[in-house]
Amino acid sequence: MIERLSQNVFVLPGLVFGIGVVGFIFGQPLFYLAATIIGIAKIIFDSYEKIREGRYSLDYIAFLAMVVAVISQYYLPGAVVALMFTGGEALEDFAETRARASLRALLERIPKVALVRQKDGSTHEVPLTQVREESTIVVRTHELIPLDGTLVSEEATLDTSNLTGESIPETIKRDTFIKSGTVNIGPAFDLVVSGTFATSTYARIVQLVEESKREQAPIVRLSEKANFPFTAMAIALAGGAYFFSGELGRALAVLVIATPCPLIIAAPIAFIGGLSRAAHHNIIVKKPSALESLSYATTIFFDKTGTLTLGTPELVAIDIQDTSLTEDQVLAIAASIEFHSIHPLASAVTAALRTRGIALLHASDVVETIGKGISGKVHDVRYSISKSAHVGEQGGIILSLSREGEVIAEMRFADILKDNVKHLISTLHAQGLRVAVLTGDRRVNAETVFSGLPLEIYADCSPEEKHRLVTEAKEKGEIVVMVGDGLNDAPALATAHVGLVFSGTENSATIEAADVVIMGRDVGLVAESFAVAHRSTKIALQSVWTGIGLSVTGMFFAAFGFIVPVMGALIQEAIDVIVILNSLRTIRERKR
Repeated sequence: MIERLSQNVFVLPGLVFGIGVVGFIFGQPLFYLAATIIGIAKIIFDSYEKIREGRYSLDYIAFLAMVVAVISQYYLPGAVVALMFTGGEALEDFAETRARASLRALLERIPKVALVRQKDGSTHEVPLTQVREESTIVVRTHELIPLDGTLVSEEATLDTSNLTGESIPETIKRDTFIKSGTVNIGPAFDLVVSGTFATSTYARIVQLVEESKREQAPIVRLSEKANFPFTAMAIALAGGAYFFSGELGRALAVLVIATPCPLIIAAPIAFIGGLSRAAHHNIIVKKPSALESLSYATTIFFDKTGTLTLGTPELVAIDIQDTSLTEDQVLAIAASIEFHSIHPLASAVTAALRTRGIALLHASDVVETIGKGISGKVHDVRYSISKSAHVGEQGGIILSLSREGEVIAEMRFADILKDNVKHLISTLHAQGLRVAVLTGDRRVNAETVFSGLPLEIYADCSPEEKHRLVTEAKEKGEIVVMVGDGLNDAPALATAHVGLVFSGTENSATIEAADVVIMGRDVGLVAESFAVAHRSTKIALQSVWTGIGLSVTGMFFAAFGFIVPVMGALIQEAIDVIVILNSLRTIRERKR
């Protein structure tokens, strides 16, 4: 019964409150007894696993207070304690459930089916989990490849940044094996499936996420250790009061005041306020403990592509071989030809033309060969654009513009930093955090992008390598935050104390692995996440220690007989109001 009622987080405290109100209206103490028994049953149900693991919890003070209330027939204080306990748990459950509901709306947009080609050439959608090995699936333009397989079309152009972090597209040929999780950015192609969804690269990463079971954050373990001496003191005072006075009611008064409302209610309310304040800034926090861990972070790892960079290549330099041409003329010729292509580098060229305000020229007889390049006539002269035979010392990718077979200019492309990344990195470093980048991109590219910034660079990282680096940092005692946006980040996100992801990824494994989700792509909200976490934790601790201090004072008065059980319950409720009002300050916008 208790488990069924707990499925709706506020049903149980509502039931306890309702029974108490009925008892008050009709003056029947047995209703208070019923409410108390419900509270006792709830603690037994929740504490079973904790007892097996040898963990301490202040729930036991509430349990003892309710048991003593039943034995001594002080049923009203017992009912008040039952309401505090069930209400506090409901508030924390509500915070986590509310955040997860917001994330579910994101996950529902992720496709769950594959387009399977039949022997007669027709296609129909099949759930991914039901696609058989050796089936032929059609991967359309801009679709994420859902299953591992071998390319049977002539060519395919892929965005592999989900798995490698490399933002430059890759063109592959027939019979090449393709890993699931990459994205088709060229024309639709056919893929013969190898294995099943359960054995795919995508699924293995998801499995790695599931296996990366996060331990409790250090703040939680520290809190439980601090609870033990408080529990011992409360029991000693209650026992001493009974031993010297012989009055069970005096012991009950001590236990009622010792009921740890500051930890049961005040802290969750402070973090619920933090969740609300974060949501106001388009930051979804899954659970309150993520804010605690975030506030104590010592190390922050960033993915590169799409997280700190724009995630798409941009034209950054033009090297002219034919000095009779200007940069604008070269760009106009190249863009007029690339205008007819959907390749990401073509888009970068035309975007650069628009930025400079240059008009397109007329291009005719345009021919594009996937994987080789594109050519066309401008002013009756044939020009061709293809990948350069060499890579510049500064990294990135280079395209050559040729006229009648002779190279006349080279255009270099790179993934560039978002506008506020330099300020963010400098700020985090100034706050004493160790900042590092984990990227699947080549080191030369990463060093070019992050030149001069105070951070460490780990290049050529696979998903497993990122996972290993985060694990090693944790083993050294660091409190780790991982910030990413791609499928290749999911294992590291799940392993870190706090995983923070940008919602634009739309990868279910990535979103599920994260503890914090930023709606959109604004990297500046990472700093805002830290600010909300620090303020929420500070206010929560203020509330906890203020409440405990007031409770300890009241316990001593009760032990000497100055406070009776019912008055003790009222005093504890007054303490509740004080710490709750303080906790609610987290909802207000902080002063800048």
